Amino acid sequence: MEIYLYGCGGHAKVILDILYQQGRQVKALVDDNPPTGITKIHGVPVHSAVEILPKIPSAGSEWIVAIGNNPIRQQIVQKLKDQGHSFTTAIHPSAQIALGVDIAPGTIIMANAVINTDTKIAHHVIVNTGVTIDHDCQISDYCHIAPGCSVCGQVKLGTGVFLGVGTSVCPSIEIGVETTCGAGSVVISSLPSHCLVYGCPAKIIQTNYSQ
Repeated sequence: MEIYLYGCGGHAKVILDILYQQGRQVKALVDDNPPTGITKIHGVPVHSAVEILPKIPSAGSEWIVAIGNNPIRQQIVQKLKDQGHSFTTAIHPSAQIALGVDIAPGTIIMANAVINTDTKIAHHVIVNTGVTIDHDCQISDYCHIAPGCSVCGQVKLGTGVFLGVGTSVCPSIEIGVETTCGAGSVVISSLPSHCLVYGCPAKIIQTNYSQ
């Protein structure tokens, strides 16, 4: 299978390195607006999506959408799905994945992450550098867990949740769809959907929040 990354920013470079560490090669980086004058990143060609996407057959290729923004990542995934493309995972060799962990296609597990037993991680999730996720958690599609977060056991994250750098989530908490927790938040009680929270303990700052 040929592997393509959609995106060519810093997040894409990290994923490119993860795949390299896995011994896997990336065929190309594809972007809606590739930077002017840059034709390769770490030896991998950079192409405009408008020019190359129609030429890439869905059979024999797999994608990772290398964009950190949850709503934009979801839009691009849907575009690729509509064209019949499929997805792969990228898991850094230093990540510790316990027994019974389930990781769906499109998800990225970065360096030094720890995911404990019987946790379920859905599609197109970002588990960033140094994240710990304890046992029996449920992480829904399109979540982004930023570097250094700690998620305790039996936590449930709704679709599109964003946990900012260094956020801690206490055991058995549920966080609703597309809620954002600012950097350094300490979440000690469950949170509704579509809100912005931060602080220690985390407090709701804005409702009807859009990422």
